[in-house]
Amino acid sequence: MKQTWTIGEMAKLFDVSTDTLRYYEKAGLFSSGRHGDNGYRYYSYDDLVLLMDILLFRSMEVAVKDIRPMVTTMDLGDIKQLLLQNDRLVAERIEALVRQRALLAQMIAQYELCEQQLGKFSLVPAPAFKCKFWGVQEEDMLQIIRQYKKPDRSWLHNVRYTLLLPQDELLSRQSFDSAQIGISFEEEILSKLEIAEQQQFAALPAKECLYTVLGTDYSGRETAVLVKALAWLQEQGRQVEGPLLGRYLASVHKDSLDYYEIWIFLHST
Repeated sequence: MKQTWTIGEMAKLFDVSTDTLRYYEKAGLFSSGRHGDNGYRYYSYDDLVLLMDILLFRSMEVAVKDIRPMVTTMDLGDIKQLLLQNDRLVAERIEALVRQRALLAQMIAQYELCEQQLGKFSLVPAPAFKCKFWGVQEEDMLQIIRQYKKPDRSWLHNVRYTLLLPQDELLSRQSFDSAQIGISFEEEILSKLEIAEQQQFAALPAKECLYTVLGTDYSGRETAVLVKALAWLQEQGRQVEGPLLGRYLASVHKDSLDYYEIWIFLHST
């Protein structure tokens, strides 16, 4: 049986680079022997077994700085405790990835909804989420961001930005110029807020609504769609009785457009 291996042979055997092996040596994880004639690195069978453990620990993403004491000074209990610590870190990362994937699924669904419902009109029940509104100024949006970006709350990615356009403004101007800025939460998210804050959110009236999706650059581009929506309602023999509610779905920055799903509350038949 061959008793020594060159650095190239060791690298090929374990599918790692020679630079990685040199880095492990420099970090003090293990060392090679040097042949006096040519100065090449040579590794023994013990080095091979040690490298297997080092690579195992690295595959579990144990930091190199932590592996050195694991393979030099730690006993069974110490190694177990360090592995338990790493296990907790991995569990936290898994939880973060699960949350990230859920957010991705939500965003993908919102973009798909834009594609499917853009400019189409239908009659639907009022949505079930609850809303809270501020005012019509940019400072109100900044207040929302400041309140929900706090690290101990982590709500910013769950906020659904919402617009409220009063009935008279909808009928007379068909523009978002005077829309109130607000936010909405699904019940599952809202229930995690403090009770006092939950009480600031109001449920929507249980009415039938016209539903559509539109894009806006907040300079009146939404007007054409709203005019068509009101004309469509007239053709259906329906009357507006309540505000327009818009909830943010997606953005296309190339076109400077934000997309909203829209509900216009109707008089009961």
